[in-house]
Amino acid sequence: MEDRIYILIMNLSFYIILLVLQILTPKMTRKNIYFGIRIPEKELENTELKKIYKEYVFENIIASIPSIMLLSLWAYFYDNIVVVSSLPIFIYIAVLFLVYLRANRKVKKLKQEENWEKLKEEVVVDMKFSKEKVKAGNISPWWFLIPIVIALLNLAVGLSLAPTLPEKIPSHWDIQGNINGYMDKTSFIWFMPLLQLGMGILYFFMYKTIGWSKQEISSKNPEESVKRNIIFRRTWSIYMLVMGIGMNFLFTLASLYSFGIIGGSVNTIVSLFFIFTGIIIVYSIVISIKVGQGGSRLKLDGEGEYEEKNRDDDVFWKLGNSIYYNPDDPAIFIEKRFGVGWTVNVGRPLGMFFMILPFIIIVVILLLSK
Repeated sequence: MEDRIYILIMNLSFYIILLVLQILTPKMTRKNIYFGIRIPEKELENTELKKIYKEYVFENIIASIPSIMLLSLWAYFYDNIVVVSSLPIFIYIAVLFLVYLRANRKVKKLKQEENWEKLKEEVVVDMKFSKEKVKAGNISPWWFLIPIVIALLNLAVGLSLAPTLPEKIPSHWDIQGNINGYMDKTSFIWFMPLLQLGMGILYFFMYKTIGWSKQEISSKNPEESVKRNIIFRRTWSIYMLVMGIGMNFLFTLASLYSFGIIGGSVNTIVSLFFIFTGIIIVYSIVISIKVGQGGSRLKLDGEGEYEEKNRDDDVFWKLGNSIYYNPDDPAIFIEKRFGVGWTVNVGRPLGMFFMILPFIIIVVILLLSK
């Protein structure tokens, strides 16, 4: 019963965060991208576009209320704890995506009616950007050895304490802080460091995709566009590093608590996880709004009004401009059309692999949980 209430509280927190992100996302993308559709920048103050955004906010709230209620009831009464702690979140994401698709179609229709499709085709390529990786934004990859070292230290501590540890190590607690789950000593000593190493590799891969991704340069202000993109990439590279170090540090604290090296209540460790996660989420929202996709919303000193002017490439974007399909584009990673970050080019075999990989992992986890 207590575990179910805990899951409901956790899921509700995720629902609220996802709803806030959904509403704020149009404020984070490039200014000339509106709900995934490229529009002339002079039309940003268009009254119809503002009306579409207001309707979008309203529809998100209206769709969320019954969805959250039904998903919460399902999570409370369904027996499989693993399933109800994850699957309702993905269902809710699907509901929010349907709301986004509706707004996307409205903007697409408006673009056709207003004849905005005849945007000038212009492409700018900066050869220096691909050659000068450090200057192009990414921090040194050696920084990502820090979370790896933290994981190895955790393993070293566990192995050194192995002879004195009990055969069963506490690995799970209820809401009141009472132990309700144990793991074999040897399994626990290796499990947490391996999990940390996996996380470190994941964050390093995410960092590398920043460097591998194609840069979108404004043909109107190419030099300023490059400068903004450099700041954008460096900002998110540092974010990945801080998140990797912070999470690995917290997992090490959890291990030390299970080993009995750290005393006190387990709720202190849990609180630290929640505080760090909250800070990371809030900070990601702040820099997304301040920096914008590709650095397009940055306010740089000594520079005038920044204007983006790019080719109309909507034809390569599918499913509400959320999936990029262009077999002729050699790039595997490109900027998202809606939101901040990167996505893949499913027109390339490797891009398709990276697209379906998360779904394969989710299915495997759900099958193993049965």
